[in-house]
Amino acid sequence: VNGVARRRVACVLVVALVAFVLAVVLYRGTQDGAAAVAPLADATAASTGSANSVVGSAAADADYAALESALRNRSAASTKTPPPLAREDLRRQAEHNPRDGRAWALLAYAEFDAEAYAAAAAAFEKAAAVSSKVAADPGVLCDWADALGMAQGGALTGRPLELVSRALALRPLHPKALEMAGSAAYEQRQFAMAADYWRRLLPQLAPRSEQQRALEQAIARAERLAATSLTPAR
Repeated sequence: VNGVARRRVACVLVVALVAFVLAVVLYRGTQDGAAAVAPLADATAASTGSANSVVGSAAADADYAALESALRNRSAASTKTPPPLAREDLRRQAEHNPRDGRAWALLAYAEFDAEAYAAAAAAFEKAAAVSSKVAADPGVLCDWADALGMAQGGALTGRPLELVSRALALRPLHPKALEMAGSAAYEQRQFAMAADYWRRLLPQLAPRSEQQRALEQAIARAERLAATSLTPAR
């Protein structure tokens, strides 16, 4: 019983350490995805042959610019829920222009910030379906995977992991993709694989930072588990 308890505590500690690093990585990854939203309308127009949607109006451009700026500059610690009106406006805009990938992507981020994860995932999927730029952006793919994972209780197995794998195929050193791939491997008790993903992330963290030290501890724990074949109790 004591051994099981010790393993349970150790597993909780590793999860806490990785969560600490994830707070930084998620912020960086979401900034990447949000920054990629700005040029989406051009790519969508090129792929659909519709350059003059509602997005082309001056008022709509101003609204998009304001939201894009807010998305890029939001802090990692921010928990403020977007105003319902803004989400409703974005939803109407996207539904009125279903081939507008940028509109769906902006709606996805607004839904995610409101913790409406299933709705965010659905909006990401629609954005990717109509915009090749969305579908090929590793930051957006990771945010989509994040929304799907949150919608299924925090687990990254299944579709979320498929999206993370796509992100890594596009950019092998993408920080959020590496963190999420490592977390997914750890969930599945694939400790050596988790350590490998996190080692690739490590050089991207600030030297001697708290985040780097926390990730080093998580890597060390995963390596010990891989070497001894110990499986933390659920």
